[in-house]
Amino acid sequence: MKYADYACAWFIFAIGMIDVVLTEVMHPPGVILDTALLWIFVAMFNLLRLRNGGSIKGLTMVCIAANLAESVLEVYRMTWSPRPIVVVAVPILFETVFSIVRSRRPRLATAA
Repeated sequence: MKYADYACAWFIFAIGMIDVVLTEVMHPPGVILDTALLWIFVAMFNLLRLRNGGSIKGLTMVCIAANLAESVLEVYRMTWSPRPIVVVAVPILFETVFSIVRSRRPRLATAA
């Protein structure tokens, strides 16, 4: 499950970077960089959560909130946007589930 979590986070990051480049190269009318930058930030939060585990207090809650907020925005955006948002909406929803499931796992105490 950890590898799927990493795969989703890197996929969201890659799609965000690709969308930034395509937006700058093609200049489609009405498209701005806010969506792609939001995807990149959500992916960075998730990668930070994966790298640091539970060592940063509150990071898991921030990731859950960011993933949930972005999932809601993507579902709303799917109703009116002609662009294929489902490609990113599903991995973001998976990241929300991964964040919740991993936060409920009991952690072993380790000696420092």
